[in-house]
Amino acid sequence: MRPISPKPAAVLVVGGGIGGMRAALDLADAGLKVYLVEQTPCLGGRVAQLGYMFPQHDCVLCRGTPDHGYGCTRPSISPAYIHHNQHPNIEILTNTRVVDVEGQAGEFTVSLRQEPRYVDPGRCINCDYCAQVCPVDLPDSHQWGMSTRKAAYKVASRAAPDAYVIDRGPYCDDCGRCVAVCPTEAIDLNEQPRLHSIEVGAMILALGFKTFDPTGQEELGFNRHANVVSAMWYERLASRSGPTEGMVSRPSDGAHPRSIAWLQCIGSRDQERSYCSSICCMYATKEAMLAKQRLGEDIDCAVFMMEERAFNKEYSTYFAKARESHGIRYVHCRVSAIREDPATKDLILHYASPDGGLQQERFEMVVLATGLQPPDSAAHFTQMLDLNLNEYGFCETHKFTPLQTTHSGVFVCGAFSSPKEISETIIDASGAAAEVMRLLNDRLNTYPFSREMPFLSDNSLPPERDVSGEPARVGVFACACGGTISELLEMPRLVHEAANWPGVVVSEALDMACFPHVLTHIQEVIQQQDLNRVVIGACSNRTHESLFQRMVRYAGLNP
Repeated sequence: MRPISPKPAAVLVVGGGIGGMRAALDLADAGLKVYLVEQTPCLGGRVAQLGYMFPQHDCVLCRGTPDHGYGCTRPSISPAYIHHNQHPNIEILTNTRVVDVEGQAGEFTVSLRQEPRYVDPGRCINCDYCAQVCPVDLPDSHQWGMSTRKAAYKVASRAAPDAYVIDRGPYCDDCGRCVAVCPTEAIDLNEQPRLHSIEVGAMILALGFKTFDPTGQEELGFNRHANVVSAMWYERLASRSGPTEGMVSRPSDGAHPRSIAWLQCIGSRDQERSYCSSICCMYATKEAMLAKQRLGEDIDCAVFMMEERAFNKEYSTYFAKARESHGIRYVHCRVSAIREDPATKDLILHYASPDGGLQQERFEMVVLATGLQPPDSAAHFTQMLDLNLNEYGFCETHKFTPLQTTHSGVFVCGAFSSPKEISETIIDASGAAAEVMRLLNDRLNTYPFSREMPFLSDNSLPPERDVSGEPARVGVFACACGGTISELLEMPRLVHEAANWPGVVVSEALDMACFPHVLTHIQEVIQQQDLNRVVIGACSNRTHESLFQRMVRYAGLNP
């Protein structure tokens, strides 16, 4: 008889936003293999474009993981997703989409198609040489079109994977300049799409959302009046990683506005979309407070809303602080039209005041607080998995099982089920992961890794040497990082000076210390020279520390 194959102890998480990342970490900590699939070149989703999170106004992405407080990751992804610190139970598949799903709960076969990124993330050292020689200029979608990028580019300053990608559209003329200058031979312009077939026991859909496009609402003047912008556009302006480094300016003339209006419920709570997007009141208040902090307390900030919806813990206090401490005005109405002054490019708002009178008010800039809509990929997964959607196009769930879709073994988290904020999405994600653990309870701890440094499983370590009482035998290894460090430092002199330090037995310059064969070389030197102290001079410890800790521990030393 044919032996029965073991059931897969793996989970597919679709969507690399903050919800998918949180769910993947929880599942990986439970000893399950996780395939984290993201259709764009890097993780982070919409949240990666935000600079600050209400109500604390702190970094958004690091708060979504257990590593909160582990260095400053703005505007990056959590350190758990940086390549050299990545959880070993998580396999990240970017530029990837789900093609087909077969099977049932507990035993799914999923077909994936991974588009090429043309840059090997394992070899890319972020030297930026490829972007410097690239002749193609394109609008930067991460900066909401406010700046340009090259065809060879990095989505964000600390993306995950932490590597460049090449946009091989019709504008790329195969000049090959990027290949010629790459110091680590990481670029392959002939890379082809890859097809993957994976076996998983469950799926979590963290597809996120798309923001409403207000172009069709002509009375608001979006894409016609220069100083009418969307909320996400404003977020990039206010972000320290944005094109203006956090200083808000008018698109028409680059001047700092002295008055800004926020218009609420754009794309929600109307005749076509009657649902509330739930986050707009809060993020508009956050943006107004940031404007006060950036441009001074004398700037006039007004929020035009039908009513305040501050329903979570401390949110009412947040509104009160905005109103009383910062002088932000809240006008309860719905603006009917926006007219532009052709001379000054100022904007004149027409609205009915709460007492019924018609009012006009002039502002130098208007921000449209656009609502949330179902993602474009919802239709694809609906057809492929036979999912039900609700009347608004979001994933249908039962009020007593809000994380279970209509397909057994397929769970949902985040804004794909209904509009929700970051903290609710994180709670959803952990809840969906818990549902998967309950379904696959007999397969937990199949992959016995933990989040503890340096991510090593039980009983897989060599014996640890007791070096107490031994005279110091130090090895110094200085990394040139493919030329990016050696261009600034005199590596031969540095290595020579280090060799004369007390206790130093070995002093070497390495080209790429983070490459696997170089790590193996360092381990061999530790053992051959009987080293009991190791000094690594390389990239930031925030991104590479655990990599070198792991290497030293495998060599028998306590890192």
